[in-house]
Amino acid sequence: MDVTIDTRNLCRYIYLLNAKIDHLAEFETARGNISRDQLYIIEMIAEEPGITQKLLVERFKKKQTSVSRAITRLTERGFIEKEPDPQDKRATHLNLTGLGERTLENLEGAICKLSDDIVADLDEAEKAALIKALEKIHL
Repeated sequence: MDVTIDTRNLCRYIYLLNAKIDHLAEFETARGNISRDQLYIIEMIAEEPGITQKLLVERFKKKQTSVSRAITRLTERGFIEKEPDPQDKRATHLNLTGLGERTLENLEGAICKLSDDIVADLDEAEKAALIKALEKIHL
């Protein structure tokens, strides 16, 4: 079967999916709402405790100022803590606080529900194909 991909439509669908996720992905916590970007930062720190702020910015692929602002907000609200690097005074290591760990654990159900809502109209084979494609392009 020859399937020609219309790149313009593919880009449009990716953009619309991103907009849908942005609309749905704001999570309530005891300390106020957490945006999708803030939650992603918390998840990245959970996956790699002690990650430097510089490395997080590189992996997040966003402007340093917006990541720094999100880190400052998360620090002020008690979700993460910064630790200066004793060998490199310019570097800062990031770790989750107990509150950050509990918040991530508590939001797991909401994150799964968001994912379920997004793929609700797909059958199992389509979900498997989507997962395979996303794993392949995951940056």
